[in-house]
Amino acid sequence: MCLQYTRVRGYPAHVMSLNVDHVVLHIDDRPELLARLKADLAAIDVPFEPDWGKGTKGFKAANIWIGRQYFEIVRILRPDGGGWVPQWVARHREGQRGLYCLFLATDRLGAIADRLRDGGMPIQGPERITFRTLFGLIRKSMPWRVLYLPTVPGTGIEIGFIEYDPDPKDRMKAFMVPNADETGLSGVPDAALGLPMSSATRAFVDRVFPDAVHTKDGIEVPLRDGALRIFDAAEVQLDLFARRDDEAHRRGAVTLENVTLRV
Repeated sequence: MCLQYTRVRGYPAHVMSLNVDHVVLHIDDRPELLARLKADLAAIDVPFEPDWGKGTKGFKAANIWIGRQYFEIVRILRPDGGGWVPQWVARHREGQRGLYCLFLATDRLGAIADRLRDGGMPIQGPERITFRTLFGLIRKSMPWRVLYLPTVPGTGIEIGFIEYDPDPKDRMKAFMVPNADETGLSGVPDAALGLPMSSATRAFVDRVFPDAVHTKDGIEVPLRDGALRIFDAAEVQLDLFARRDDEAHRRGAVTLENVTLRV
């Protein structure tokens, strides 16, 4: 499947500064799932080391890096989640797997929070993620702030926003390994999010993205380098479209739960 996007021009700078940052997926704590994913990704020349990534005794995250964009694949190791996002730990215990949150990066997190709060949306944050490591003795603080929104009506997923601290020396890049930019993937400019489209869903999307455009195919949100298309679907699904500039490497698609990476 190849989706065609119409770039929307003439929108305010705060809209066009958005871009896909990362997606959060929850999976069962089964090593064979990650082993199979690593093999499937290798078939399209996307490197992945499932044993690398942040975590505590209560949760473990494995990342697929594409430049600064990534998949965050989370396993819950203890019922309390060991410092992971509390509402996500609760939903994991209830049996939800797959997409939990699509995060969009911005450099105007405060302005977005003020607009949503003034509009009556019950948001959480902006806040900085912290968790304890080394037997709970060290509290680690991440160099970004996040804004959590309520779940999209009729679904168990969220759309969130993230803003990174200034990083003039590009210190974070050293931790974003192995990285698919080494195999010609230059980023993930476009995404397509399928949702069961009720009137409540449409109203929610319009509140979150007031400058989005309604088309015959759904709702289109302009991003800095591409677009987020939200369309009607029987169940939640997310397709992320990576750009590969190096023709020497293979193309294809890999699906984990209800999220697909297309190269």
